[in-house]
Amino acid sequence: MKRYGIPGICLILGASLGAAAPEKDGKEEKQPVRIEFVSVGLSKRARKEKIPLELNVEAILSVKEPLSFAVWEHSGVQYLEAVDSAGRKLAPVEFDISPFQSSRKGWRQTGMRGTAGEIPLPGVSWIRLQGVWRISLARTLKSRVYELPLSKGAEMDVPLPGNSEEGEDGVDVVSVQGPSAGKLVLEDYSTYENQDGKMARVMIGLKADSAFRLDSFEILNEKDESLKAFPSGTNYSSDGDDSSAYWAKCFVFKEPEKLEKLRFRILYQIPHETVVVPVDVKLGMRGEIRKGK
Repeated sequence: MKRYGIPGICLILGASLGAAAPEKDGKEEKQPVRIEFVSVGLSKRARKEKIPLELNVEAILSVKEPLSFAVWEHSGVQYLEAVDSAGRKLAPVEFDISPFQSSRKGWRQTGMRGTAGEIPLPGVSWIRLQGVWRISLARTLKSRVYELPLSKGAEMDVPLPGNSEEGEDGVDVVSVQGPSAGKLVLEDYSTYENQDGKMARVMIGLKADSAFRLDSFEILNEKDESLKAFPSGTNYSSDGDDSSAYWAKCFVFKEPEKLEKLRFRILYQIPHETVVVPVDVKLGMRGEIRKGK
């Protein structure tokens, strides 16, 4: 996509989406969702000259873990009203929330991308966006510890936690014989050497025959301590109505000595709440214009 600076504003703000974690201020906030606007500019959906430029705005949403974003609950477009520094009311900016999220330094992050067909006139010094977003949150819980032998194709039937917080602290809440049984599969396990020593690459699969929201897997050592495992890819398929789904997640980590089995927990999401997030921001040449500046 070809991008342009806004005439008279020319904004490229902050870093790439998901690159920064919010700073801690030591205060407990009633509003759990933090917003950081990271870019605003003009672009075209295609390179054809007759296609008009669009206004594009991007923001990062962050919540403190164990909260996360219930991205499956978000549907449709959300709007913010837009006014430029000349007092001209622009077309509302249409925002969509990203279906992806990441974890960084104890914060869960996702993106909001907004577009509008009406662009500011040359010479304006800022754009003001106002309105509310309705953001659905989830809570990430952990299953008990599972083990699989380091053999490609190894599998086991497992109970999947229920749709409530009763499953927290590693407690499964349904039996394997129940309707919420799942299957864990070690799709792949391999090792290689680099400057950090002996590394392991693992792909874990999970098949669910009921509505279930997998978040991730937590790779553990023999003492049940979390290993520093880096996600390196996800495959996902479903039947479209949440009655059956399959995930395969890949991780890379430094292989512990004398590793005989793969030990891990299932991290899963349950619905938490939908919060109303007020937005009132001015975006100028040097980024967000805060009160008092």
